[in-house]
Order: sequence, then C-alpha cells, then structure tokens
Amino acid sequence: MPVTLPVPPSLSVTVQLHSGSLLTFRGPTRSAGSADFPWRPVQTLVSPRGEAAAVRYCYEFPGGAFCEVHLAQARLPVTVLKNSNVTRLLWTDDGHFLIGAGTNTVRRWDLRGTARTAAPRPPLIEPGLVQSSSEITRIWTDRRDLCVATRDRLFGALGKQRRTSVTTTRYRLPTLQGLTSYTLPGPQEADCQRVRRSD
Repeated sequence: MPVTLPVPPSLSVTVQLHSGSLLTFRGPTRSAGSADFPWRPVQTLVSPRGEAAAVRYCYEFPGGAFCEVHLAQARLPVTVLKNSNVTRLLWTDDGHFLIGAGTNTVRRWDLRGTARTAAPRPPLIEPGLVQSSSEITRIWTDRRDLCVATRDRLFGALGKQRRTSVTTTRYRLPTLQGLTSYTLPGPQEADCQRVRRSD
C-alpha cells in the first residue's frame, strides 16, 4: 500500500511595506533534516517605520526547536541573520534595530544584519547554593532602552532546586550596555528600573 506524506506548509510570506512595496520571503533553502520536522513561518514583523520586515522560521523536533530569522528591505535581497535561533522578536521603537531573544542570550541586529549580543547576568550564588540557570521569559522596550526578564533557578549541592526568582535587566540601545538589574524572589517579575541620576 502506498504511503502518503503530508504536504509541507508553504514557506512563502509576502509583506507590504508602508511605501506599498511588496517583500516576498521564500523561507529556508536548506532542509530541516527530516520531512517529519518541516520549517514553518511563525512570526512576521514589519518595522515601525515600515521600511523593513522580518520573518522568523522554525522547525520543532522532539525536545526542542530551531529557528532562523530572515530580514528584508525594499529593493534589497533577503538576508538570513547570523545566530538568529531566537524564540522572541521585536523591533525597536525607531525601527532601526531588530531584537531577538533566545533561551539566555539577547541579540540586536541593525538593518545591514550586523549583530551585537548580551547575556543577562545569572543570579549571584548564595551560601548553600552552588549553581544557577536563567531563561529569558519576556523582552520589551521602554524609553529607548531594552528590558529583559529572566526566570532564574538556583540549585543546592545535590542538584536539587532550592528556589526561583525573576530578574529584570535594563540595557541601553543600541549598544546593549547593561544599565540596571533587579531580582525578586518567586514568580513575580521585577520592574525594569531606570538609571537614577544624581542632581
């Protein structure tokens, strides 16, 4: 009896810019490695100025997923951004930069695809705690800065999780210079504090 394979989803995404120009993203050209794990367009974002767009393509496999981001502007070829295996994307308010967050790393690309990277600081180890891990749960912009919230897990000597916290770090854009970082115990997200300037 013949086996019928499912038809892979269309990878083509067409986006209209504010100028009326149409951008067509064809999707990844390389295979995901198996017909069982097809690429899918999962997020499309047009920049606030309407002059560029990005599409995040991902495929899922048992135990995880892999993504890559394609960036395009009118009359320019589509660029596959390097190191773009991210789970979240957003444009800066001015539309000059695209921000992506992976599990524990933040990346900032300009419209040429040049990247800058930052990693939120894990929580400080306290007496009786020997290891920590952090996972980015949310990214957003606030007054031209980037805010990143991470869920932190802290472990004791035998690998048993002892407590959790949430850390919110504020970064200056476009440099990704760390400005402030605040941690609250438990599941509550800390505020994205602005830098206090002395008068």
